[in-house]
Amino acid sequence: MKTPGDLLLLEELAHRGTFSGCAQSMNMSHTTVARKVRQLEDHFGTRLIERVADKVVMTAEGEAAVASAVSIRNELRDLDRRIEGRDGGLFGHITLATVDILAVHYMHNLAAFSAKYPEINLTVNAEPAVRSLSRREAEVALRLTNEPEPYLFGKRIGRFDFCRFTAKGTSAPSSDGNACWLDYSGLDCANRASDWMERHLPDIEARSYFSSPLMMMRAIESGLGDGLLPKQVAQSNTAIKRIGDEVAFSLDVWLLAPKELRHTARVRALIASLTS
Repeated sequence: MKTPGDLLLLEELAHRGTFSGCAQSMNMSHTTVARKVRQLEDHFGTRLIERVADKVVMTAEGEAAVASAVSIRNELRDLDRRIEGRDGGLFGHITLATVDILAVHYMHNLAAFSAKYPEINLTVNAEPAVRSLSRREAEVALRLTNEPEPYLFGKRIGRFDFCRFTAKGTSAPSSDGNACWLDYSGLDCANRASDWMERHLPDIEARSYFSSPLMMMRAIESGLGDGLLPKQVAQSNTAIKRIGDEVAFSLDVWLLAPKELRHTARVRALIASLTS
């Protein structure tokens, strides 16, 4: 009898489309992936895959096996969440996914959480790529967004208003045509900043791009140019100054968690610390 893991390998192969891609993703050798697929075909007595050019595609039977793999994975995930959702202990491990500017802004809350619950090990993943709560890459997320995922439990805990800033000690250019502009390359900031640029500085092209507001703030401090920063954080930075009163755009700060985990003691404790 084949194990659920064998079917999950077939699902990954369908997703990657090549033996090498599947092998790399699952930390296996190319030959191991091929051997396991042959064993699955022997077990079911039918072909599960076909080669089309340099790609691997599923046969009808292979697609049915992949559908079963997805169902198994979802059932195991739901079981895990139901069990963990009943966890009432203030100990163990919890992962918070966020971006660097929010990690810095709420660091005092995180320090208070760690001091109050020393038996909970906290991991903070602050990176531009959004980690998936549905795939359990994190239990709680702190995000800058105006459109949080509807299937998550969450609450809006603040707002960041993005305004124009420049390095202190530099005079505002006599003409915005002389401005050296910094723009965003990722997150919800990029499209909104570009929309503002098109309306207010249509003749200026950005010279440098940064993936996060914290990197943007460090670049402005260094004199690389002007850019948009959340005033709730930037206004306390004595190395930069705000230009004008206009708010270019705003993003809400959302605290999110899978609905199945909202009653877990660790999750409740972290949410309470971040909203206090």
